[in-house]
Amino acid sequence: MNSLAETIDSALQAAGSVTENRLRDIIADFDGLNLIEEERLAAIATMVAATACARHARHKAIYLEAVRTWALETAATLQPPPPRLRFTIELERVAEAAEILIAGTEALVALMMAQGTRTQDRLVTELALVSRLLGRSDANTIHLALGAVERAVKTPAFQRGALVLVPPRDTTPLGRTADLALLEPRGCA
Repeated sequence: MNSLAETIDSALQAAGSVTENRLRDIIADFDGLNLIEEERLAAIATMVAATACARHARHKAIYLEAVRTWALETAATLQPPPPRLRFTIELERVAEAAEILIAGTEALVALMMAQGTRTQDRLVTELALVSRLLGRSDANTIHLALGAVERAVKTPAFQRGALVLVPPRDTTPLGRTADLALLEPRGCA
């Protein structure tokens, strides 16, 4: 079995240098916004939800599990620290960043389709983009972000492009009488 890096390299070679350059441009455009961690996660979560609904509607759960697996493997390699500070996010910045990612991903897939890139290589390239972005976060943050995405796409009123906000880590200690059913997930153990 190939490693994740080998799988991505093989797909990018099959897709060609134009596709690889476009992938790097999307990441550079996104990074150029200098978002705080909470805004960055919300924009990525919004893009993942939009992609799951637009191109993977019949297989959302499988797509989201693939995103989770690839992002966790990327994070295991990078070993990013957990986010430290919590700030108030600016919804306009999140919307702008999400639009860069959504439009960039759509253009990337359209480019690959026009080049006749195989479906498998298009999916690997799309997952590579998401895992590069989400894999910069620690495992608990990845689980929180994808949990927010899963809840959003299961909502009947959810529409592609709607912002998906990732709940911040709550550092408030829980008491014995806390109603666990009312709490947001706090990551994984």
